[in-house]
Amino acid sequence: MVTINTTFHVEDKTNLEFIAYMKSTYIAEALTDKLLTNARMCKIHSQELPDGQSYSVQFSFDSLDDLDNWDKIKGVKLNEELVKHFQDKIVGFSTLLEEIEL
Repeated sequence: MVTINTTFHVEDKTNLEFIAYMKSTYIAEALTDKLLTNARMCKIHSQELPDGQSYSVQFSFDSLDDLDNWDKIKGVKLNEELVKHFQDKIVGFSTLLEEIEL
C-alpha cells in the first residue's frame, strides 16, 4: 500500500473555510474514484508555527500505479482547483509513503 501525505499550513483567518472545503469538496471528490482506498485528514499539533494551523491529508492506494492513474484523472485537477480557491492563503508539500509489512 502507498499513501500520499500532503501537509498544509493554513492562515488562521482561512482555517474554518479550509476544513469545510477539504471535507465537502476536495476529499469528497477524491473519494469518487475507486482507485483511492482510504482518505483521512488530521490536525498537526507538533508544529507551532505563527499565524496558522497545519493539517495532514492522506490518500492511500493499493499500488504506485493506482496512485499515478488517480493523480492523472483526479489529483491534478483537484490541486489546481484548491490553489485557485485559496491562492496564497495556504501552502503545502507532499510526501510519498510506502507501507512496510510488520
